Amino acid sequence: MEKNPWLLSKDKLIGPFIRIARPQIVEMMAMAGYDFGVIDLEHGGTINMDDVYPLILAAENRGLKLLARIPGVNEMYIKWLLDLGIGGLQIPHIKTKADAERAVEYSKFHPMGERGLCRFVRAADFSNTKKEDYINNANSKSIIVLQIEGVEGAKNIEEISSVEGVDVIFVGPYDLSQSMGLTGQIWHPDVTKEITRIIEICKSKGILTGVFTDTAEGIKHWSALGVKYLNYRMDTEMFLDIAKKSREEVAPFLS
Repeated sequence: MEKNPWLLSKDKLIGPFIRIARPQIVEMMAMAGYDFGVIDLEHGGTINMDDVYPLILAAENRGLKLLARIPGVNEMYIKWLLDLGIGGLQIPHIKTKADAERAVEYSKFHPMGERGLCRFVRAADFSNTKKEDYINNANSKSIIVLQIEGVEGAKNIEEISSVEGVDVIFVGPYDLSQSMGLTGQIWHPDVTKEITRIIEICKSKGILTGVFTDTAEGIKHWSALGVKYLNYRMDTEMFLDIAKKSREEVAPFLS
């Protein structure tokens, strides 16, 4: 399968997680210059499926690629989101080749998978797109990002990265550090060594890689190692950060 053109559009792609279920947040991320956003349906409990549609519309209106992180290899989430026309899926806690194969099976039409097929959904313009065009183009349009977040997934990375239909292998450093008994120590030498090993194996197979980081130093470090898909910070954390800084700026005038 050819790589999605969006993934080849830039040397580096950067975007935050989105946990505030407001179209304005999506629009402002686009206006700020981010390449993508990832709706977080795994953590936080602040976004549900009813919230997703207007977020997709806002992203399309502003030219922002929008993906969604779902709660594991869940066929219903995958089907619903792809039928809505989401730009891609970020699927967490991939541990084995079988997990990766199941993710592709649920996400792709035949011959790559067995995704539930309905041509009357939004992704097919509610049947306004010709059936043949929808079926033939759907597999290449949706980006599939698999998250490696534990020692089992890291151990099986050779097999996982060989699965056809996967666009990006993504490493979650916080969960990986916990799985290694180094909870939260994402810059511990053992953790960074393991992440680097995963990156190198994927690069040798021609698979693009991604990493989450919440610092500019992290962007510098991982992009220098060839990581292309850079998941950076959270909208909630960004807002809190600027709110605190703004409050500190006026503090001298309030005493």
